[in-house]
Amino acid sequence: MPPVSEEPSTGGRPRFALPVGWWRKRPHLSWLPGLTRQPWLLSLATAGWAALIGLVLAATPMLIIWLGSTEESAGWAASLRLGGLLWLVANGAAISIGGITITLLPWGLTLIPLVLLGFGGAWATRRSRVAEPLRLLWIVLPGSVLYALIAAGVDVLVSEPAARADLLDSTLGALVVALVALTWGAARAFGLLRMEWVPSVVRVGLRAGATAFLIVIGLGAVVAAISLLVSIDDAVTMGRSLGAGIGGGLGLLLLGIAYVPVMVVWGTSYLLGAGLSLGSGSVLSPFLPSGAPTDLPPFPLLAALPQQPPPMAWLLPLSAVVAGAMAGALIGRDSRREARLVRLAMAASTAVLAGVLLAAVAWLSSGSLGASALTGLGPDPVILGVLGAVLVVLGAIPTAVAPRPPARPSLAVAATVLVDDDSDVAPAAPVSGFPREDLEAVDVALEPGAFADVTEVDVDLVFPPRPADEGTETADE
Repeated sequence: MPPVSEEPSTGGRPRFALPVGWWRKRPHLSWLPGLTRQPWLLSLATAGWAALIGLVLAATPMLIIWLGSTEESAGWAASLRLGGLLWLVANGAAISIGGITITLLPWGLTLIPLVLLGFGGAWATRRSRVAEPLRLLWIVLPGSVLYALIAAGVDVLVSEPAARADLLDSTLGALVVALVALTWGAARAFGLLRMEWVPSVVRVGLRAGATAFLIVIGLGAVVAAISLLVSIDDAVTMGRSLGAGIGGGLGLLLLGIAYVPVMVVWGTSYLLGAGLSLGSGSVLSPFLPSGAPTDLPPFPLLAALPQQPPPMAWLLPLSAVVAGAMAGALIGRDSRREARLVRLAMAASTAVLAGVLLAAVAWLSSGSLGASALTGLGPDPVILGVLGAVLVVLGAIPTAVAPRPPARPSLAVAATVLVDDDSDVAPAAPVSGFPREDLEAVDVALEPGAFADVTEVDVDLVFPPRPADEGTETADE
């Protein structure tokens, strides 16, 4: 056998050959499912998806208005720019048009990004299968930062000297909206909103405070709706006087829908007696005879502002007392075993929570629509919050500390079957087929007031032994 040389051959060029059947092999992508379940990546996808859908929803009505417009100067690029500004406004940015800054924002539009980001955060939480509450930060923080950066980029692209939004305002507004929505969605999907980890005293107080707030806001919405229906002719006249046409009419309709939450809060402030500031030192209150000023813009929704106080206006603030009484009844029902001092503290905390929520929505519903006479519109947050808390606590304390009748005892019957040792039926096997006439009635009598703390009573029912010739039939049954 010739010797084998261990040195590499240098006589020819190296040859590279592909393995046989290389085209039949599929790429190894086992890392892909794990990557698509990363919380940070899903958070980024959620932020991008919500921003894209929001921009499309904001640009669509602007393009429709452009198509219905007869002006040749307005083009599709200008419509898209207005859509971008509308999206920034929906995310809490104040805009300046012709040197006039508008801070009374139609925050009904904010519901759109809140819903999109909230559902996106819930989807990312379920998809990533997060097991620890601390890991929810990987869903909230990356998406919020990306959403704020997208808002900053949109602001740079759509802002111009005639109509612009402040860059810092747009970025911070989008960041706050994303943080709130993603946190809410992630916490809801993870189960933190069930509040099973919160003590029952705190949980009942929070539920009662939210109930009082929602009742007061609902009554304010009813007041605003009634006032608009009464003044519907004036609203139609204002809309026709603008001469907006079909496209402009659609824009007015969308803008009116966006300002509905603002008008609801204004109606709530008027209902509680806190009143409204309408600029130029003018105040609209159910206890003052002065009407709305005439220098307000001819916006159809402003026709709902009452010119004169309604009859028996002093009864309007009692609605918050009724809302507090309902919240106190909720506390008394769910915390009947607590001491009266504890229920008193819960009623007070309920009123404080309702007042804080009212002050927050009043702050969101205040601002300006221009300069001089149109500045400082809306309710005063401090006055509305304090007045709402006082009225709610007046109704919550009596119903929360009132004595409650004892709970009716419930009767639970546990049947026990005695089987003879000589029977063919095994003791552990279920026995059935006993006729009703073989059962012995057991009377359980509870006198009124007795056994007040008894919630469950065990009663043993004794079945008489069956005849020997029927034991096999009973076992078969």
